Amino acid sequence: MLVGRIDVWRLSLDAARLEEELSSLSETRGGVLAPDELARASRFHFDGGRVRYVRCRTALRLLLAQYLNIAPPKIRFTYSPNGKPELALDQNLPQLRFNVSHSDNMALIAVGVQDALGVDIERMRPDVKAAELSERFFSSSEQAALGSLPETLRVAAFYACWARKEAFLKAIGEGLGFPLEDFSVSVHPENQSRIEEIKGDKNAGQHWTLLDVDAAPHFRSAVAIERAGATIATFDLLA
Repeated sequence: MLVGRIDVWRLSLDAARLEEELSSLSETRGGVLAPDELARASRFHFDGGRVRYVRCRTALRLLLAQYLNIAPPKIRFTYSPNGKPELALDQNLPQLRFNVSHSDNMALIAVGVQDALGVDIERMRPDVKAAELSERFFSSSEQAALGSLPETLRVAAFYACWARKEAFLKAIGEGLGFPLEDFSVSVHPENQSRIEEIKGDKNAGQHWTLLDVDAAPHFRSAVAIERAGATIATFDLLA
């Protein structure tokens, strides 16, 4: 059982094995995506984004099929008012929870049981305007923590903070509807990640676990789960 543990699967969306698996599925089953997923893929303006979306969504179905022992095309999703996908209740006796994030050519798929969870991955860009963006999207304490760090750590710290905040927002399922300045996470990229406070309550994060994920060079990523003391296991999918 996965209670109290999160499986995080790393996936290169340009991996040769993934392309081979997709080709095989298309030949034998006509593909695995549902009509709404294909419709969303068709709305991408650029071929690269569309291909990576299809690959990520297909990989998600392949992975969940292993946990549920259901054929990938038969998996059904429901969506929260904010668009967060969940497994259809009648298919989900194990009470699996999952979340997906992708950036550039890398994706993470987090899977747990029962507890709300979220995952985020961000490709780090050395020319990011960290100070300017932190003023718009970080809490005052996060801005102060970022500003106190040596210049050599600020890019990594900005992305560490961003990924940690996004993971929490995705776990609670509210996205940017929950004001970014209403909660704070740790900022130092080399220290343990944690939720510092939520709406001024410094104890509110005690029943959450916030963990960094070793995704790939030049990326920062994090996972959040609504359970104290949760652990993480990382795997490579279709490498």
